Formats: sequence, C-alpha cells, structure tokens
Amino acid sequence: MYGCAVKEAAPNGAPTISEHVQQLVFEKYPEARNLSGKVIENGKVFEFAFNVDDERYSAIVNNDEIISTARTSGEQVPDSLVNKLQNATIKGGAISDYRTITLFDGYIATPAVNYRLNGMDFVAIFGPSSIYMSPHPRLYHIRNINDLPDPIIDFIQKRSKPNPTFVNTLTNFNEETRQMIARNNEFEFGGGTVYINLDGTKTYEVIVRFLGVDSQSLLFDKDYNLIWVGSFNQIRQYNEDFTGRNFDTNLTRKEISIFSDVLGAPSHFLNFGLDVGYNLMKSYRNEYEGVTSYIFWLDNGRGEQWMLRYNADKKIVFSSYSKP
Repeated sequence: MYGCAVKEAAPNGAPTISEHVQQLVFEKYPEARNLSGKVIENGKVFEFAFNVDDERYSAIVNNDEIISTARTSGEQVPDSLVNKLQNATIKGGAISDYRTITLFDGYIATPAVNYRLNGMDFVAIFGPSSIYMSPHPRLYHIRNINDLPDPIIDFIQKRSKPNPTFVNTLTNFNEETRQMIARNNEFEFGGGTVYINLDGTKTYEVIVRFLGVDSQSLLFDKDYNLIWVGSFNQIRQYNEDFTGRNFDTNLTRKEISIFSDVLGAPSHFLNFGLDVGYNLMKSYRNEYEGVTSYIFWLDNGRGEQWMLRYNADKKIVFSSYSKP
C-alpha cells in the first residue's frame, strides 16, 4: 500500500507495526511515498520516514495520533539562524541537518539543527524569540503516559495516590495545610520528553505534579533506572501556608568546591560559574527515593542560561541551553 516498506508481520518474533498505525500517516499525508518505519517503543511508539514531493519527512506516531514531525527540504541553513548561534557564547560548533520540526502535531513548525559543540551533540531549536538547545540528536515530547515503557508507567502509577504518611512529616506546614495536601496524589503525570541517543538508546524525562504543589522532573536511563530527580526535597523549605519560601542553596562547601572545578573545565560553560551573580543561589542538591542528584541554573549576566543536571557521582546526565 502506497509503497510502504513496513509489513504487518515480522519473522522471529521481531516487533511489528500495524496497518492502523501506518494509516495514521497516510491520513495526515495522503501523498506520502516510499514509507518505511521502525519501532521506537514496542507496541507503543513508532517512527516513519517518507517523501512528499521533493521533501523528506519523518514522523513519530503512537497508536492514536502523530506525535511530532520533521521536514527536510535540502535547504541551506538560513544566515539568520547561523548568526544567532555565532553571536552566543556557544559559537563555534558544527551545524548540520537543518529541518523544521513540529513537536506536537498541529503546532507551529519550528526551525532546528543538529549542533556539535566541544565533542557533544545537541539539538538547537529556534523559537520566535529564543534559542533552546538540549543534548541528543533527536527528541520527541509525549502527552500520554501509555507511550512510556511499562516499568516507568508502573513507577509513576504506584505513586499516583495520596501519601499522608509522608505529608505528616512536613512540619513546616500547619495541620490545616497538611490535611489539605494529604488529599492530593503524590504524583500526577504531566507529560515528558524522550531523548534518542546516537546509538539508538533513549533517555526518558517524566514531569509529575508533586502533591499538587509543584512540578518536578525524573530522568530514567535506557534500562528504566531512575538516574536523576528534581527538587522534591524543596517542599520542606516552603513557609507555613505557602505564604513564602526560602530556596537558598543546600550545597555543602565541599560540593561547591567540587562543582566549581567541574564547571571550569568545558569551554562552553565559560562565564557561567558559581561565582557569577546569583548562580550559587539557584544550585541545589536534590533527593527522592534514595536518589541524590544536582541541578544548576547558571546565567552569564547576558540572559544566556545553562541548566545542568548531575548524578550523585558528579557526572553530567543532562544539559540544556537557552538564549533570548
């Protein structure tokens, strides 16, 4: 059908892509030709490549809808985008694979490039008024928890219920406030992003609403191990009745010294150190479910910002850059 290279059945029990999923692509792109597909999450998420006229497309699809698309037309990278990168502190990287991407089906298409900087691979996405850059050459967003691997779904759903025992340990709140948030689920799924590495493995970021109070992120590796947690412990720093909060850094002097050295090594972190402006006051040790990790929001005083995530071993597991 339509020159599709994907078959309903595959030998030796290999993952398959149903005709229904393929049809979702043809409903959106009836002129699609030379369709080929592969499984990203078995039985859940798939990727298709195809041609429409002289342009090459790729689409991430679940069992119900197209999640995101990318269009490559062979155009050169516009000078305006090159200039935006070269006028930033991240200048000097190698640009490739210019395309327009739609991170959610029906949303506005946005220019994007692969950007290799100091031996690291990033995706640079150009919004109307800013650049956003994150690692991994490909990514897609998810809104349906069922698009995640089952072990991660289980982790989230086991905590998608009230946890009054934990809430009662929050002595920074008065009894009335504790009773109020004790009725909320510990987790409410709030979306996520899947980052695809060069070797095809994936890193999963899941956003959850924590006790109905704030949103936090969790990172899982290719084997679905929890490798990084957001600032769940900050809930103990809210003032009574949420009338204020005190989120000063909780890093020890030893940790500050270690990370000052770590941040001084890569050149793309130049002028983003802990001694710049209020950067130290936006740097935290995070703790949840026995996992310790770190987050840094680092500004260079010109509006450019790195968000860096490190694991308990002080190894970076995720980074993103933004520039207005």
